[in-house]
Order: sequence, then C-alpha cells, then structure tokens
Amino acid sequence: MKKITIILLLLAVSTIAIPQENTRKSRTFNYFNRTEAGVSFGVGNFKTNVLNGIQYTAKNNEIAVAFQTINGIAYHGRIGIGIGVGVESWRDGLFFPVFGQLHYDLRPRDKTFYGQLSLGSGIGNRYGTTFFQKGTGGLMFQAGIGYKMKVFKRLRFYYEVFYKYQSVNSAYEDKISTSDTTIIRNIEYKVPLNFLGFKIGISFY
Repeated sequence: MKKITIILLLLAVSTIAIPQENTRKSRTFNYFNRTEAGVSFGVGNFKTNVLNGIQYTAKNNEIAVAFQTINGIAYHGRIGIGIGVGVESWRDGLFFPVFGQLHYDLRPRDKTFYGQLSLGSGIGNRYGTTFFQKGTGGLMFQAGIGYKMKVFKRLRFYYEVFYKYQSVNSAYEDKISTSDTTIIRNIEYKVPLNFLGFKIGISFY
C-alpha cells in the first residue's frame, strides 16, 4: 500500500511539474537586456556657415565610439521593443543617446539574422572647430541588420552593421557690411550627419 501511495504521489508531482515547465518555456512575453559596443564613421559632406553670401561645406570625418544598453519586452523571444540609453564619444563631441528600439528575428532559432530600428535623441554637445560652429544634439535614427547566436541557455551573442543619422542644432553670426553700417544676423540651422558602423553585443532573455 505504501509503495502504491508513493507511486501515485510521484505521478501527481510529475503531472503538475511538466505543465509548469512547459508554461515557463512558452511564455508569450519575456524581459530582455541588450548590451552593446560599437564604432561608426562619418560619411558624406554637410553644409556649414554662410559667409559673404557663400555657403561652405565640410567633410564628415567624425568617428564615434559608443556603448549602450537596451531593456525591454520580447514577444515569443522574437519581436522586441525596448528603451535604450548610452554614451558616444565623438572626435569633436560627446553625446548621450536616449531612444526606443524595435528588433525582429527573421527565424525563431538559436542562430538567426535580425533587423533593428532605433529612434530617439542624442543629448550632448559637438564642439566647434575651424570648420564649423559648436552645436547641440537632436534627432537620432538608426537602422541595422545583424546575426545572433545562442551561447548559453539565455545568453545570445550578436554582431551588426548599421546606418545612423544624427542631427546637430547649431548657430552662427552672419555679418553683412555696407557702406554705411554692418548688419549682424544670428542664423540657426540643423546639421544632418550620416554614419556607417558596426557593433557587437550580448543579450539576455
């Protein structure tokens, strides 16, 4: 009788434990953290000051090294939305990006390609040089594609290439001299900067 009772108890525990384990593995929403580091290189030219009626251009030779972290919720571990913060050290500035991010895994597998979109603002300053005036950060947009692989049970490693747009708000004084007087105008303008880069990171689900 005791043996039968023990067997029944074991069956009952197994019956309860198995659904709980399946429920844990098949949760619809999961918390995730992504921590990444990367470098990006400025591409193209941008317009700068207008002096004596002539608008000058400068080459975007910025190099930015970034470290950031994103926390959010993933749907079935495949579609994720999160909020990220970071720090970017530029050759001529320092920014602290704050953004929302959406990522999507192409396949529900341990190894898969993925895509991500980020939108937010780069808070900080770009220092003035002989080529342009100083400015403050504005709109930031980023789009990337990458590849991720499972390292441990809940740990993923990934690498990514991306395009980034960062606007910088700036202003300068335009002096117009006439025979009678000199007119000084304060002109505000937005500098659109484009970057290409790559990054590596890890993510926990």
